[in-house]
Amino acid sequence: MVHFIATDDQGARCTDSVNITVGSITPPPTTDMAPQQPEPGSTAAGDGKHVVLPVNDLGMHCADLGSYPFNILPPFNTINAYAIKKGSIGANKPLILDASSVAMRYSAASNPNDPVGPGSINSTSQNYPLGSSLADATIRKTDFWDDFQNTGSTIASLLFPGLDPLPDEGLLTLDNIDQGHGRFMPGIRDPYVANDPQAFSKFIPATGWHTAQGIPLTNVDDSGRLNSYPLLRIQAIDNQTGQVLATTDAVAPVSAEVDCRDCHTAGKVGANSTARNNGPQFIAPASTDRLDVELAAKKNILMLHDFKHNTDFIQQDKPVLCAGCHRSNALASVGGPAGDPTIKNMSNVMHGFHGRLQTNANGELLRDFQGEPILIDPPQQDQAIALIPFGDNVPMEENCFLCHPGKVTQCFRGAMYTAGRECDDCHGNLLAMGGEFSYQDGHTREPWAEEPKCGSCHSGIGQEPVATIAYNPADPAAEPLPPKTHRFAENPNTLYRNSLDNHAQLGCESCHGSPHAIWPNRNPDANDNVTAMQLQGHKGTITECNTCHEPGSFPKGTLNGPHGMHPVNDPDWNDEDGHGHFAEKDNSQCNNCHGDDHLGTRLSKTPVDRVLKDKQGKILATLKAGDQVACNLCHSLQKSFSD
Repeated sequence: MVHFIATDDQGARCTDSVNITVGSITPPPTTDMAPQQPEPGSTAAGDGKHVVLPVNDLGMHCADLGSYPFNILPPFNTINAYAIKKGSIGANKPLILDASSVAMRYSAASNPNDPVGPGSINSTSQNYPLGSSLADATIRKTDFWDDFQNTGSTIASLLFPGLDPLPDEGLLTLDNIDQGHGRFMPGIRDPYVANDPQAFSKFIPATGWHTAQGIPLTNVDDSGRLNSYPLLRIQAIDNQTGQVLATTDAVAPVSAEVDCRDCHTAGKVGANSTARNNGPQFIAPASTDRLDVELAAKKNILMLHDFKHNTDFIQQDKPVLCAGCHRSNALASVGGPAGDPTIKNMSNVMHGFHGRLQTNANGELLRDFQGEPILIDPPQQDQAIALIPFGDNVPMEENCFLCHPGKVTQCFRGAMYTAGRECDDCHGNLLAMGGEFSYQDGHTREPWAEEPKCGSCHSGIGQEPVATIAYNPADPAAEPLPPKTHRFAENPNTLYRNSLDNHAQLGCESCHGSPHAIWPNRNPDANDNVTAMQLQGHKGTITECNTCHEPGSFPKGTLNGPHGMHPVNDPDWNDEDGHGHFAEKDNSQCNNCHGDDHLGTRLSKTPVDRVLKDKQGKILATLKAGDQVACNLCHSLQKSFSD
């Protein structure tokens, strides 16, 4: 798939894509795709009295195209999900169900409108034919469980000593300790044929969600097609009866587009054998096959590491886990290796080092008399020409997407992407990401644990100008700005992905989606949109109260919804008696979303076509998606300002 992206000088962005077939398509190993559990919405998929709110935790998980000769991240994905019994406010309000009531299960699912094509399902991460290595397979999933050079040891066991997961078994993590093994792919019993529901890891009381941590998904479906957005079908099962109470599909994104080849293929800027005196002799790929190109690029990186740091990785010729030395909080936080505290962490050596590379006016890498690259002194960054540029009108394909997924995957794809934002608007440039500058209190950014803040831009006051950068542009550390209000801010000292709203303490992600993929996706068919479509009938933030509440739950109205919201499209609220007494009590509380002039703001836009009716069924207003809800839709502005 080739993506076309155009951005105008106001930041408005449009995209399109086209599938291009080169060569022959690998035939699927079976005539039919693996069977699926009953579809959400069917009588066999739930009783209508319960709901599952599932979401991927990060918005994108990454795994190396090949885990040899070194591995940055293994196959790994996590789904968090709430199981809720519907109800009305009062004695029968909605109830969040824990492990004493329900068991959560996941299996592979497909979207008939998947942009990759119909029938795209990812039930197994084993290569095809079964038992074949990544290099020899016709359907290439991963080399993670390959027998390394016929030694009898898998690459996984060499990367993670003490662990030896089976093919289709993920790593043993902190949240899987109680079960004694990692999560399984649904096809582990009979790859490419079976699709058996698998158990979640555990219930987390502090957040109220059930988690499935470390599912070893890859970005290749069971027909050999690249699909970085596979779906999992999440079911809540009644512990007493075994009945399926509710079912919802969730995207579990993963990409192997963690590329080194753009710079470290022989002859390119990071693998120039003639640049140094007595430097390493970099190797060319054995073929133009992407596996061969990336393999050679990774070996060139290890040669460079051996040359500069007196290691002997190339001579040892074993799979190397980067995080074994350079701490990766992504792995350490789930029970992986803690790294060597005496050396720089993974983010610093990757972002910090590459951010300090500089060029001359012709784009040539600056080197000293020995051929070593000259690094930018961070305080002088404004006077240097960085090898990897950032700033206005620099597309992400020229910086972050060089390494992160990426040019094809487009992992930054949600509502903020559609609005014209770029990675550095929130994260800053490479030097900021690498912790080369200190925050105001003197500490440096802790990767993975300190991230941009929602409240830095989203004040919750719709009539204010839209903020586009989450930090002071003059601050080289890109320290997130403190929130102006707490309406859309995370919990104190908590990341968005772990924050809970004061509305029933549900996770922010469960209604808004994952980081980098905040709902909606601009492509109506995107797998990212499937969850919201199933839950409320339209894409975007979960705004329909009847997702979790029974109709008529708010006869007296309320302002206790998420972010202080009132009921949406509720006849009781639409009725003059429903919302009128709230306005009469304190007219100003309406203004954050509807504006001081009561003519609406961006926060009062309706996400879908609506016909507003009162309790008697009288039509009050007809709205198109994107219309701003204003007071004079139903009555005069004078009345909305009066008592």
